[in-house]
Amino acid sequence: MPTPTIISLEETHYYPPEYPGLETLVRFPDGDVKSSGIPNSTLWVFNAAQHEFRPEIHGSDVGCGMTAFIIDDLNHQEAADTIYHHLRKKRRLGRGNHFVDICSSINGITDISDQPYKILLVHTHGSTTKVPLTLHDAIQQQQSSTRYRQELSEELARLVSSNGKVIGDWVHNSVEQEDDKILYRKGLVKVQPDKLYFLPSSLGAKIILYTVPDESLLPYASMPHATGRSGPRGKTKVSLETAASIRELAYIPADISNGSLRTEHPSCFNNYDKIYSKLRNHNGLFFVPVGETTILSYIGKV
Repeated sequence: MPTPTIISLEETHYYPPEYPGLETLVRFPDGDVKSSGIPNSTLWVFNAAQHEFRPEIHGSDVGCGMTAFIIDDLNHQEAADTIYHHLRKKRRLGRGNHFVDICSSINGITDISDQPYKILLVHTHGSTTKVPLTLHDAIQQQQSSTRYRQELSEELARLVSSNGKVIGDWVHNSVEQEDDKILYRKGLVKVQPDKLYFLPSSLGAKIILYTVPDESLLPYASMPHATGRSGPRGKTKVSLETAASIRELAYIPADISNGSLRTEHPSCFNNYDKIYSKLRNHNGLFFVPVGETTILSYIGKV
């Protein structure tokens, strides 16, 4: 079996399983290793003729992504409470690190809205937790998950705002066929020139908005969808007292327990240093930061 080309933008090394048809593996910065043993922020390129579908790369997370809306310049605390009680115990966001953020207007971009506004950012799984077993099923589930997230985002925008305008939707767990290749993006978004993308980090940190001048400068037109976790959830979990301090960084509905926030502290996440330092050439960054927004309210663990 031919040895795949491994392109690593991380300090640590990862050797993939001997998958038939795997030609290239790209490991992007901040790729925390998942419980499956497969790192996040990785791109897998297979020869389509030799490809055998690998459900373990994404698990049930096919189609996971984020949607952003412009909404009214509302009271973000009241809106967060409304969204929390609307979603409470319905398991509609999905498991793990899925959330709804209400964010400030974007600093640096002046032409996004004529009126004062806030941003609704929704990060969710799809409508199913099934693990697809074929390429066809994965693509279908990905499309279904995208529709589900967009419909949920529209629903939440209508719930709290009389006006809503979508900024974008970005899938970061995807699989697709491009000519004679099958590409899996795990924790990566596919980018295009001059379109707007969000790069979150953690509560208390700015969300960076960026564009790419030329997608060919990035490996397979891909970018990390966020900074990674600083380590496994169980090992980075903070004390209840430290978890409670997160409420000083953003408004969190009172019914969300401090115990459920022990893996959401900023210390559980990396900052932007690796992404900025690794995705750079001699002329500058392969992407162009154009604005930033601040998380005002966080709704998660519902």
